[in-house]
Amino acid sequence: MAQIYIQMNDGNPTRKFTNGLIALVTGVLTLIIPEMLTIIIAAYLISNGIVYFFYRSAIVIGAASVVAGIFIFVFPNLIPYAFAFFLLFLSFGAIMSGGLSILGIMAFIFALIIIGTPEFVNYVIAAFLVFYGVFSIMNWKKMKDQGGREV
Repeated sequence: MAQIYIQMNDGNPTRKFTNGLIALVTGVLTLIIPEMLTIIIAAYLISNGIVYFFYRSAIVIGAASVVAGIFIFVFPNLIPYAFAFFLLFLSFGAIMSGGLSILGIMAFIFALIIIGTPEFVNYVIAAFLVFYGVFSIMNWKKMKDQGGREV
């Protein structure tokens, strides 16, 4: 009996650090200046998509990020739904690329919370961005310690 094993490896520590840093800065800005939520979140989504395109990883998630960012610029009253759309793409991408990952599950939970309570959208988005930033920087640190291999 033969076994088939497929491993999808995204061993780019620089992308993880860049995404983590952008997410942390955006999460803090969202908490400090909540009245600028439209501009901050749209800029985050577009910059996140550019990072995905620049490092040539997860092009579909990058495209979903850019589309959601442009959608927020055009329709600022639909921030909860556009950001939840991005989170759903992120969660399904994380889950499909290697099983049930913590990031995929948390992104899905945050998407449900954002859709369920749109009046607290800035706090929930800030909480997710801080979580995502810390998670990405922790992965970057682990990858750096292991010489560039994904953990």
